Amino acid sequence: MNLPFLIAKRYLFSKKKHNAVNIISAVSVCGVTLATLTLVCTLSVFNGFQDTVTGFFTAFDPELKVTAREGKVFDAQAGCIRQLRSLPEIAVLTETLEENAMVQYKDRQIMAVIKGVEDNFKQLTAIDSILYGSGEFMLHDPIVEYGIPGMEMVSKLGTGVQFTGYLSVYAPKRNAPINMNNPASSFNRGYLYSPGVAFMVNQQKYDGEYILTSLNFARRLLDYTTEVSAIE
Repeated sequence: MNLPFLIAKRYLFSKKKHNAVNIISAVSVCGVTLATLTLVCTLSVFNGFQDTVTGFFTAFDPELKVTAREGKVFDAQAGCIRQLRSLPEIAVLTETLEENAMVQYKDRQIMAVIKGVEDNFKQLTAIDSILYGSGEFMLHDPIVEYGIPGMEMVSKLGTGVQFTGYLSVYAPKRNAPINMNNPASSFNRGYLYSPGVAFMVNQQKYDGEYILTSLNFARRLLDYTTEVSAIE
């Protein structure tokens, strides 16, 4: 039963310096060792890439996103978009509209990105996993519009997660020249109330700049009707 081991020991540990079996065995062992080390290093690198790439995506990011090839917005009622809605492969589709705006809370003002989304945005993303506070994900009710700010924005404005009062949101009127005599008349103004939550995805781009609100609020503020900046 130990015969194979005896034969292997005889040739592997032979005292002859130029035994061909010894040389071939050494080369084979080195080859296998190098191949194993290469495989381990390659898998480690790919694992690192996976962690890095995954870190670029958040609960905000959909699996697919349709944006305008030229310009900032496109018509969500276009024929090609209606065809997307009828595809059985698409489980959830939501219209979104993003634009820069100035946000004021009491005596503090900052620039922000207003992102208007449809009510089914909750089904599109894992939004509940990034919400903090005693409230819930809510974009509007029959009376008021709600805004869900990023956690860094909460700190910058000093609102607290569930703020009292409202956020004043300003955006330039899209088709009107600036009135130098009365600059305030050149801006649309809207008000956002707190639903009792803020979001945090641990990316400054979102946590420090974005406010989620309803698509209708964003369209009114930006003077749009059926336009969107993306289909997600």
